[in-house]
Amino acid sequence: WMYSGGEGTWMSGSNIGSQSGTYGTQGTPAPGNVPGARQEAVTWTDKAGNFWLFGGQGFDSAGTIGVLNDLWKYSAGEWTWMGGANVVNQAGTYGTQGTPAPGNVPGARDSAVTWTDAAGNFWLFGGDGFDSAGAEGDRNDLWKYSAGEWTWMGGANVVNQAGTYGTQGTPAPGNVPGSRQSLVSWTDASGNLWLFGGLVFTPFGTGEVLNDLWKYEP
Repeated sequence: WMYSGGEGTWMSGSNIGSQSGTYGTQGTPAPGNVPGARQEAVTWTDKAGNFWLFGGQGFDSAGTIGVLNDLWKYSAGEWTWMGGANVVNQAGTYGTQGTPAPGNVPGARDSAVTWTDAAGNFWLFGGDGFDSAGAEGDRNDLWKYSAGEWTWMGGANVVNQAGTYGTQGTPAPGNVPGSRQSLVSWTDASGNLWLFGGLVFTPFGTGEVLNDLWKYEP
């Protein structure tokens, strides 16, 4: 939908629920392309005003419901499938931490957080999804998307990790928030990321709600 001049306009997608995605050819926009129905996805807006969408829980190209790791761009009235899989419940491909590579991709997830830095790069943290081995749980991995490639920047490539807090107010290379989902985030005037709270599940399935505050300087 687009809202402009006090009116809403239906721009794309179906007016009925539970629709599968039409992916087309990766990297190629087409009028018929459209992401499958989903919830708890994450989004960015780039410097050109294009809209980007990643993951969430929903329907893949075959109409199967699960957790997604597909990356989409909406520009000039058309969707483009930019990366990730067109089927659900995919493990992540991490590569080497700090090194971008064409084959790198975060595992399928929902309820993560995102932000855009001052240079226009996209960042992704956490959520509930799949790790490098295909295990599902809460995540604390940090990713950057720049120039068409993903880079694993920090956190673990396995699920359900405890946080390393260090000394309050003092940055350190080993500090990292614990795995979590459904947290909130914002950026300050300097382009630093701030994270607060979230939900983490214990091995027994009991949810615990957090109130820790973190700052990340890219």
